[in-house]
Amino acid sequence: MAEIELRTAHMRVVANPEMGAEVIHLGGGDGANLLYVGQWRTPVRASESYSYGSQLLDWLSEYRGGWQELFPNAGAGGDVLGVPIPFHGEASRARWPWRWITPGTHAVMSCPARLPLVLEREMRLEPDRPVLTIEERVTSEAAFAVPYVWGHHPAWGPPLAGPGARIDLPGGRVVADAGMDGPAVDLAPSSEHTWPLATGRQGETIDLSVVPPAPRQRLCFISELEAGWYAIRSPERGIGLAVAWDLDVMPCLWFWQEIGGGQGMPWYGRAAITALEPNVQWPSHGLVQAQQAGTARLLQPGQVDRFKLTVALFNATERPVASVGLDGTVRLVD
Repeated sequence: MAEIELRTAHMRVVANPEMGAEVIHLGGGDGANLLYVGQWRTPVRASESYSYGSQLLDWLSEYRGGWQELFPNAGAGGDVLGVPIPFHGEASRARWPWRWITPGTHAVMSCPARLPLVLEREMRLEPDRPVLTIEERVTSEAAFAVPYVWGHHPAWGPPLAGPGARIDLPGGRVVADAGMDGPAVDLAPSSEHTWPLATGRQGETIDLSVVPPAPRQRLCFISELEAGWYAIRSPERGIGLAVAWDLDVMPCLWFWQEIGGGQGMPWYGRAAITALEPNVQWPSHGLVQAQQAGTARLLQPGQVDRFKLTVALFNATERPVASVGLDGTVRLVD
């Protein structure tokens, strides 16, 4: 596996440009991986055997956690401009050419899409703080407007997001996915709530800001955010991670938890994932339906869409996070 390693005394980030430039390690300079990455031998990857006969199953067969970038689609696949666009977008599985700007701390990479769009990403570590900055831009090579959906898909796990960990974010409207159901799903499909409290299927009050024990499955969409940030804290371990992003580009969060509940492929009851995923739209119905709903982004000829996201590590306590700046500054509640 060809990997890019960005490293300082404060932070280590590893990405795989041969597989969607997905981030497979993010943590302190000498610390544990805060992303969930499952060391699963099964299911066999489609790229190492035969296709499973569907874009969804092929994508899931390759999934082991980590942090993918979903572009120019997020969710169900479909035909756009006469081109078949796969589940979660081809960028999440494509090879990304890359180069160093500053060896070891600053890299740039890019990915052409099936549509006439190019996604470019810079990843940079600060020398004196545990802060990763990602700056991106989407450009068009078409003479007409091109639609797309875009999102980030990080899966956080223990030791950061284990049972009892806390999630801080600036409020918002929560809508449970219409298609998520099963014995480990505690929110009724399509039910609506206000962060952080939800009403469960049995009328019980659920605090969504506390990572639950297994088995649990949730897929929700958080909109009407007051600001673009969230934090995950493990006071017991003193580990904290904060994410801030351009809310005007990605105004919502997909909130997904797969904690020992899913018995189907590829989970088989063994995942421990809490994911909060900035995205340009919701729900996860894909670019075709987002176009129909008017929620897809539209890139005009000559236009450039820019996006910035930062990840900061901090020492977590029982004090909640009050805000996270795009410069990586984490402020706690007084």
